[in-house]
Amino acid sequence: MSNFSPDNNKRGALLIILAGACWGSISLYINYLSNAGLGTMQISFLRQLFSVAVFSLVILMRDRSKFRIRPGDLWLLMLCGLINGVLFNFFYFYTIVNSRASIAVVLLYTSPVFVMILARIFFGEKITGTKLIALVLTVIGCVFVTGVIGEGYTPPPIAILTGVLTGLAYAMNNILTSMAVRKNDPQTVTLYTLLFSFIFLIPFCGGNSLVELCRANPSILTVAFVMCLITGVLAQFAFSVGLKLIESGKAAIYGAAEPVVGTLIGILVFHEESGFLKITGIIMVISAILLIGEGSKKDGD
Repeated sequence: MSNFSPDNNKRGALLIILAGACWGSISLYINYLSNAGLGTMQISFLRQLFSVAVFSLVILMRDRSKFRIRPGDLWLLMLCGLINGVLFNFFYFYTIVNSRASIAVVLLYTSPVFVMILARIFFGEKITGTKLIALVLTVIGCVFVTGVIGEGYTPPPIAILTGVLTGLAYAMNNILTSMAVRKNDPQTVTLYTLLFSFIFLIPFCGGNSLVELCRANPSILTVAFVMCLITGVLAQFAFSVGLKLIESGKAAIYGAAEPVVGTLIGILVFHEESGFLKITGIIMVISAILLIGEGSKKDGD
């Protein structure tokens, strides 16, 4: 764990928070593209298509050696692509459609629990008291942020199952990416994760209908391209580099910036209701992030 020095920990934390903030902004693009007639998997497909094209071009211009990958690690990056591109999206979108977006987000953030358990098994990371307190603050904060409390709504059991599986998929992507960047350059890991995600999404893109929608409304491609830069290339690269510098369990807490940013966008851009519990939830998540940061200083890692 020599990579996890205090300076690296700070940089890693900022990168994971940046990745979470980028992912949290995705509602801006999804709302537009969904209103334009695209399905969720079509949106994901366009995002990965542009992301692969842009990131490949950047590597081609800057350092072609980043295209080289250890053959023995291809299976690992294929798993990252499958989980990141298909399984996560399927479980997450199914939960949203069959329950509520707020329920989906809450169940997604069962992921830090899975990450800490898996990181303990695979990497021997300690489950400290500070991590546990931050974990509790994060989970409760996410419940408050999404406004589930007080709605009197009970989701279908299958939606609860797929929501928890979303959290597991997110955690598995975290662990697998951590394993990949320990042996490969983060740029290489980002490129192949995006590439395999794109390949696995091809059967779900609805080819002809997607082409017709883009022809009828060319702005779809513009919005999808901007979405790819922010929530695809920048987010995935920041996530990969961050995981090379920080423990997976801590990264799971820092990643909770995603629902906070998503909620703030909902309040400020879409004029969603902002109550006492939502504000309290945001404060709890930020407190968890700060707590993990202070714990890192004391631990010296």
